[in-house]
Amino acid sequence: MPNFVFSRRRLMTSLASAAVLAATTRAAFAKSINRFSLEGGTGFALKGYYTTAYFKTNAAVDGTDGNTMTWKGAIWRFVTPQDAALFEANPEAYAPQFGGYCTRAMSLGKEVPGDPEVWRIHNGKLYVFYAKVGGRHFDKGADAMIELAQKHWETLSFTQ
Repeated sequence: MPNFVFSRRRLMTSLASAAVLAATTRAAFAKSINRFSLEGGTGFALKGYYTTAYFKTNAAVDGTDGNTMTWKGAIWRFVTPQDAALFEANPEAYAPQFGGYCTRAMSLGKEVPGDPEVWRIHNGKLYVFYAKVGGRHFDKGADAMIELAQKHWETLSFTQ
């Protein structure tokens, strides 16, 4: 049987290593595109809603499996090949900010999945929220919330 000697140094080293690993794992996950599982599948951005619809029709619209593309490790669904091509030509213009995580939560230093049915377009960018209350807070001070969210987003590691 191994002889294990408890020491404060060993405990502190172990705790520090665990904290670094947890922070690295959390940051790597959070900076990526938020991917949802849909009907047994994996990896759908915006729960399968198609992002160009927010800009073209001012509505949250579910995409189809027949028109998909992959960007930043997530599968993006669309209704038509033209919508997919529009996104493919300039994904940064149509992708949700903060990887599809809730903008309000991000402004509070947290990573919470956004709900694609709770959204706003502000200055030509798409923002999603976990709940309607997040959108209401956004309406009262969008620029301040975006600034706080951006500060937290920039602390996260990008692994894609």
